[in-house]
Amino acid sequence: MSIISTSAVKVYLTIGKPSLILYGYGPSESEIYLSGVGISERTTANKDGYFEFDEVYSYSFFYPELCLQAKDSFNRLSQPVCIPALPNSSLVPAKVGPVLISPTISLSENYLLTGDTGFVSGITIPNSPVDVFMAGNIYYLPKYQIKSNNEGLFEFSLPTADTSVYRIFATSKAGENPTAKSTTLTFSVISPAKSSFFDLKEFLLRHKLSSLIILELVIIMILGILVLKEPTRVKSKLFR
Repeated sequence: MSIISTSAVKVYLTIGKPSLILYGYGPSESEIYLSGVGISERTTANKDGYFEFDEVYSYSFFYPELCLQAKDSFNRLSQPVCIPALPNSSLVPAKVGPVLISPTISLSENYLLTGDTGFVSGITIPNSPVDVFMAGNIYYLPKYQIKSNNEGLFEFSLPTADTSVYRIFATSKAGENPTAKSTTLTFSVISPAKSSFFDLKEFLLRHKLSSLIILELVIIMILGILVLKEPTRVKSKLFR
């Protein structure tokens, strides 16, 4: 969860409006959810990523802490972005924004073999710079900057030359103002030998009953061989 900075968000006092107005930018054409104590609303961002809640009501002297979260067309969620509690005045309501919601991201694979092709993809504000940050086991890699297309889509190839475990997240910008960081994801680059071990382990876990039956059959076969060999040993002792 991220708390928005006061430098990026402005509060405008408007006269004649009956409620709080909250606006901002997020992933293009995503569903935007607004939640707080006694408040639950939803709207949809337009193609430019712009959204607005124009009638946010509170029946107390303060608006509670309000949190916004986006869900894109692939059902990926952004990190929640929260606004501290605000005073509620029916005489001088407020207009708050722009609130910048983080990109949504997902991985093509959680486990990759060395040399394989993998990527991270997501949706953010269209035609905006996207900074991708990755951290490995030993050292932090520099950030990589790409750009979202006209629909807000972006994609970045993952490093698979060396075995490692990576953590990855992304941020974007609206003008000069950065969004909050996305959800942090983890992926592993493993060797083919380790992959075979994982495949065997997964097979055994998925087929527990079959594995037990196979194990029992192996034990029965071993016992059978031992039983068959025992009379031969007895006969050899008698003829000595």
